[in-house]
Amino acid sequence: MAKETQIEKVVHYYTIAARDYKQFWTGPEDLAMHFGYYDDTKGISTHEEALLHMNNILAGYAHITPEDRVLDAGCGYGGSSLWLAGNVGCQVTGITLVQEQVQEAQAAAQRRQLEHRTQFECMDFAHTTFADATFDVIWTLESLVHAEHKRDFLREAFRLLRPGGRLLISEYMLREDPPLSSEQQASLTPWLTGWVMPNLLTPDEYTSMMREEGFGAIQVRNLTEWTRLSISRLGKTGLPVLPAASLAIVLTRILSLFRLFRKERVHNFEAGVCMNQALRKGLWQYIVIIAQKPSASAMHL
Repeated sequence: MAKETQIEKVVHYYTIAARDYKQFWTGPEDLAMHFGYYDDTKGISTHEEALLHMNNILAGYAHITPEDRVLDAGCGYGGSSLWLAGNVGCQVTGITLVQEQVQEAQAAAQRRQLEHRTQFECMDFAHTTFADATFDVIWTLESLVHAEHKRDFLREAFRLLRPGGRLLISEYMLREDPPLSSEQQASLTPWLTGWVMPNLLTPDEYTSMMREEGFGAIQVRNLTEWTRLSISRLGKTGLPVLPAASLAIVLTRILSLFRLFRKERVHNFEAGVCMNQALRKGLWQYIVIIAQKPSASAMHL
C-alpha cells in the first residue's frame, strides 16, 4: 500500500473530524474552525462572539477594504470568507482541500445571498491555478500548520499577490526564548499527530522565510492572552477527562475494537488536551504575522 500523502492525511482528518467540529465548536452563524478572540472591554464574552470577533480583528490587521480581492487559503466551511464578504464587502475566494467543505460553504453563501461576492474551490493553497497578481490579500487562519512545506505556500502567496498586497498568517507558533528542549518537543507529538500537523515553527522561522521570499513590512502580534479562553474551552470539550496519554491509548484501543468510536476522533480530542497542556507550560503562542509584497516601484529598484 502506498504511503498516504500529507494532503490525503488532511482530507481524511477533516472528513472524520467534521462531526466533532459541528457538535462541539462550529455554529451555524460563525461556521468557524478557528479559535476566538475574547475582549471583555468590547463585550465579547461568548464562544460565538469570540469566533466572529477574531475575523474582525484580523481584517483590521490586514487593512481589508471593500475594494480588495481576498484569498482565504484553507477556508474550511467558509466562515471567514462569508464574514469578510458580508461585513467588509470585499470579493473573497475560499479554497480548501476538502470537497465537502466546498459544498457546505457554497450552500451557506446561497443562504446568505453572498454568491456574488464569494466563490469556493477545492485546491491546494501551495499549488494553485490562479494567475499571477490575482489577489490584494491572502488570509490564512490556522490552516498553514497543515502544510508540509510552508515555504512552498509563501512562494505561491508572493506570486498570487498584487504589488503592495498583504499576507496574513494567524497560527500556532513555538516559543522562541528559551528554545524548546527535545523532551518538550516530544511532548507535543499527540497534538501534532492528532491534528495532522507536520511541524510547528517559531515566529522567527516564519519571518525569516518570508523575507527570503521577498516579503517586507513584516509585523508580528501575539494574541495568546486574547485566545487563551477559547483554547481552554477546547480542552474542556469531549474527552478531556482523560488525564494521561496512556489512558487515552487504552480507551482508543477498546473503542476501536468494538467500533464504537473511531480512533481518529479519540486522537482529535487527545490533541486538544495536549495543546492546552502545552499552552499552560508556555511551549507555544498564538501569533499573527502580517507582511507585504513590495510595490511595483520598489520591486524595480
